[in-house]
Amino acid sequence: MKRLFIPLLAVLVSLTASAQSANDKFTVKRTDGSTTDYALTEYDRITYQDNKQYIHKIGQTSKIGASIDNISSITFDIYHPSDVSNVTLADNAATDGAKQLYKYLWLNYGVKTLSAVTAEVNWNNKEADKIYQATGKYPAINGYDFIHICYSAPDSWINYEDITPVNTWSQAGGIVSLMWHFNVPKSQGSTDVTCTPSETTFKASNALVSGTWENEWFYSQIDKVASVMLKLQEAGIAAIWRPFHEAAGNAKATSYPGKAWFWWGADGADTYKQLWTALYDRLREKGVHNLIYVWTSQNYNGDSASYANDSDWYPGDALVDIIGRDLYGSSAAQNEQEYRELTARYPHKMITLAECGNGSSGSYAEIADCWNAGARWSWFMPWYGAATMPSNTWWSNALSQPFVITRDQVRLDVTYVEESAANAVKNMRLAWNLGNTLDAFSTSIGNNKAAQKYETCWGQPVTKPELMAFFKREGFNAIRVPVTWWQHLDSDNNIDEDWMQRVQEIVDYVINNGMYCIINVHHDTGSGPESEHWLKADIDKFDQMNARFVKIWQQIATRFRDYDQRLLFEGYNEMLDKSNTWTNAKAASSYTAINQFAQSFVNTVRATGGNNETRNLIVTTYSAAYWEGLAPFVVPTDNVSGHLIAEIHSYDPYNWLATAGTWGTSQSQAITTMFTRLNDKFVSKGIPVIVGECGIIGENDVDINAIKAKKQEAGKHIADVIRQGKALDIPIFYWMTLIDGNDRNVPQWTIPELVEAMQKAYYE
Repeated sequence: MKRLFIPLLAVLVSLTASAQSANDKFTVKRTDGSTTDYALTEYDRITYQDNKQYIHKIGQTSKIGASIDNISSITFDIYHPSDVSNVTLADNAATDGAKQLYKYLWLNYGVKTLSAVTAEVNWNNKEADKIYQATGKYPAINGYDFIHICYSAPDSWINYEDITPVNTWSQAGGIVSLMWHFNVPKSQGSTDVTCTPSETTFKASNALVSGTWENEWFYSQIDKVASVMLKLQEAGIAAIWRPFHEAAGNAKATSYPGKAWFWWGADGADTYKQLWTALYDRLREKGVHNLIYVWTSQNYNGDSASYANDSDWYPGDALVDIIGRDLYGSSAAQNEQEYRELTARYPHKMITLAECGNGSSGSYAEIADCWNAGARWSWFMPWYGAATMPSNTWWSNALSQPFVITRDQVRLDVTYVEESAANAVKNMRLAWNLGNTLDAFSTSIGNNKAAQKYETCWGQPVTKPELMAFFKREGFNAIRVPVTWWQHLDSDNNIDEDWMQRVQEIVDYVINNGMYCIINVHHDTGSGPESEHWLKADIDKFDQMNARFVKIWQQIATRFRDYDQRLLFEGYNEMLDKSNTWTNAKAASSYTAINQFAQSFVNTVRATGGNNETRNLIVTTYSAAYWEGLAPFVVPTDNVSGHLIAEIHSYDPYNWLATAGTWGTSQSQAITTMFTRLNDKFVSKGIPVIVGECGIIGENDVDINAIKAKKQEAGKHIADVIRQGKALDIPIFYWMTLIDGNDRNVPQWTIPELVEAMQKAYYE
């Protein structure tokens, strides 16, 4: 239960009961010490104001048995866990609590970062209390260490079996993190312990050999930890779990000889991975399933000249949920570099700052500076102690940032995090269009309403979830899913359920992989007969077309109203005038019409409520162009600020591959001109932009059969576009041909040369 404590200093507390469950309650504690529980669903609205004498049911006079003067506090129990059926963790038997915590981390990843602190190595909350005393806020996460588990006993100075400190933290709404400085005897039979390899005869590889003293100690200590974890699990506490951290130490140093810092890395990468697997297997064998597994990469602490990557120490995707990094004394630029490197190496995993603090190189960078530089850590966790703990001023600054989550703000039941449009486009990274699929249409299909008949009618296979998982693994973070609707409407413009269901399935493929997804009204616009491309920038028929347009968007927006912030709506694709003009519209009234459609789209979606009230929405210029149609385009008004995105398309310069043959200065200048116009019109005025489609158009195209030289030049083209776009936080959605036809079934790249160029351009 999430307990919301309402003190009497509050001026107004108001909760509607309509969304509450039968188990929700509020507890009134009186000044005489007595308490009474009340079912929240019995009250239409609970209201307390300082000028009222009673808490009461609106429109009724029934009292809850006490005047305001006799009430000391009110506590609400209203926590509702969200659906976790689509969450998969390294532990395939993970508890719903662990899945819920992971889902919460994913929901916030890139949007907000969670504050955290490591406890003193004793089993306590002292460091968190100090931060609260200095700032008035608690960090969201408290990190506990099993370093003294070998001494733990009921009559000892430390007893991990007493989970009171952790339970107290969890009951207050905090998130629990666990790590383990796994101590071993300095020699067989010794009572002195260490985790430093030079101080012990304990051999890591022997820990895996039955009959050795190392093996006996290894499993006896794991079983002690498992016993505590089972108590936490029984108490309903899920935890972030970071064992065997900083495995490689200096073993990957390139500019000077180095060794692992801890015994678990002393026998090399292969032994280390076996230890990880053995620990994982033993905990599961003991019934421990409340953990999210975090592996700490020992990258290079901002100094790539000294450290090579340690991916050969990685236990593998199947055994790891989150990638961590430990940094001390690092600048904002070093944070960004580390985050970027790890994101490129593990694009399908969340990346977190598992430890941080002051170091020999100086104080740690301000969290705001790190965030603004692009280091979007899932959480940041300073280490305890005078030498490493940042100052109170540092903490006050960090916990006051709007993107930093503190303990009082943790809500594991949320299904949506409001994200600004500017932040969303910054997080999209590499992007792609699922083209010629849901946007396909064919009059030859006739009355056959089977969704997959339309999905495959332009030669593409049925889309599978494995395709979206492939894109996520390859570093893509946004998929545009164009959708054509006109063949799936009845005479009253109701969308066929089979079609809507198929659209939703593909959206789920994208969202379930943690990527941004854009859906739109696609080939309902464009050139061609009005029987097909019916949505035109035609002011004379605006009312008629708008009624249909609104009806479609009411259905789409309502269907997806509860989806999280990673789903975005794009009002319409390449809308043309009634003459199907791709350059200048023939009449100024066509620009008026498209501006009215953009406004109608925003108004319609906002009116459907729920998460759509602040969902990021995309509006497109006339013909999706950035030249003639750009000046008269008007960004719609919105009843919320910071949630609109402008879109254009670019296949420029037209026919360059045929006429020039190579990507050179003049071609690059054309792209620079485009981005200059977009910056002047939108970005500089606070309106973020996406290039919703990008590719090569002309006499020559680039496909799987193109010669190597053409593919290389096409790679230079898209790399240039991505670099220039990234400088303005404009993501580039490549049009479909990166992976085409049966390659989508494998899945494998159709033109890997283009993908490699894109990856290098973005992640370099």
